[in-house]
Amino acid sequence: MSKSRLILLFALLAVVVVAGCRSAHTTSAILYIDEQSYDKAVNVIHDGFQYGDDEPDAYYYLGEAYSHLALEAVEVDDYPEAKKNYQLAYDAYMRTLELDAAEWSKMVKESLEYNYANRVRQAALDWEGRHFEQAEGHLRLAFAALPDSLTPIKSIARMKMQMADEDTTGTQATPLREEALELLNQSLEANPEAYSLNLDKANVLDLLGRDEEAGQLYNELLSEHGDDVRLLMDIASLAVDDGEYGRGADLYVRVVDLNEADVIAENDEDNNLLLRTAGNWYRMNSVGRYEDAIVALDRSAELDPSLNQRTMLARLRAYYDYGMKLKGDGDLEEDAVLKADLKTRSMEKFRRAEEIGRAMTLNFPSDDQGFLFLSMVQIETGDFTASDANYKTYEELSSQPDF
Repeated sequence: MSKSRLILLFALLAVVVVAGCRSAHTTSAILYIDEQSYDKAVNVIHDGFQYGDDEPDAYYYLGEAYSHLALEAVEVDDYPEAKKNYQLAYDAYMRTLELDAAEWSKMVKESLEYNYANRVRQAALDWEGRHFEQAEGHLRLAFAALPDSLTPIKSIARMKMQMADEDTTGTQATPLREEALELLNQSLEANPEAYSLNLDKANVLDLLGRDEEAGQLYNELLSEHGDDVRLLMDIASLAVDDGEYGRGADLYVRVVDLNEADVIAENDEDNNLLLRTAGNWYRMNSVGRYEDAIVALDRSAELDPSLNQRTMLARLRAYYDYGMKLKGDGDLEEDAVLKADLKTRSMEKFRRAEEIGRAMTLNFPSDDQGFLFLSMVQIETGDFTASDANYKTYEELSSQPDF
């Protein structure tokens, strides 16, 4: 026997003398673990259980032996064997705490965290390298090593959501999302109020086409977390999928309000696009909220001092559409005072549209749509000569081939 082994043995025997409670079987198991003979350690501890099974030391070192066996199985890619040994290690550690939590809680906690962290760390590397199957395997082993934590299950669900989003074949997205939904439900059984999990679940339900369930869950979350931008964007997406463009626009505007109210500059990057999109949805014939459209689009223009071609065209069309709506209402109105008021208001919108149209055609002389809508506006303002000229320009531009 080597000198180091003798020293270790004497140290172990000294502990037995002092503590008076560690069995010879457990002492032998510790030596076997030191020699990396983990199967022998397991066997000798189980032999000792024939004489007594109430020694916390025995169960702790049994957990250590199983933990090492799990690592050996991982190294040879034997997933079932690794999972079995992690589960056995966990059970042994839990028995240790049942027998003497005061003495062993710190060591058990460190061992459990070590097993868990090893697998989570490897899963993160595999996930980053897009080795999804291996990442899932390590996450499931992490759950086996520490079933008190549902984080690995949540992570697998989110990984499958990512894989579904990236599926280019169109064949795997639905099965992956169904798997994700099952995993999210598993996590929610233990923590039904978890906001992030419920938000993920609503998103998956939406993507699976289960709009009614998604909408109900979104509304429940909205009543409690109405200031969460991600939630608002998800609900807006569902609203648009359901053809509720007005609601989608309202939610986009709400997101912009929240972004502008916080102190995070990065949140403001998309505000211009959100407002322009909301404005275009508001002015749709099926929505017909022209005043809201103008407010959103003018606000978008104010956020971007540089002239934006799409924003200018959207504003031109919104003012024109609103003018036509007021004009139509005036034609149907029988009250002379109200009729005159509607006529005045419609002309105000046409005049504003004309101003925007002139600016647009000046700054973007190759945009045929700018000339088209300016021409249509000028018919309403009575400038027929300018309207004809701008319409001819529109025809010339629109007949040119695209390169």
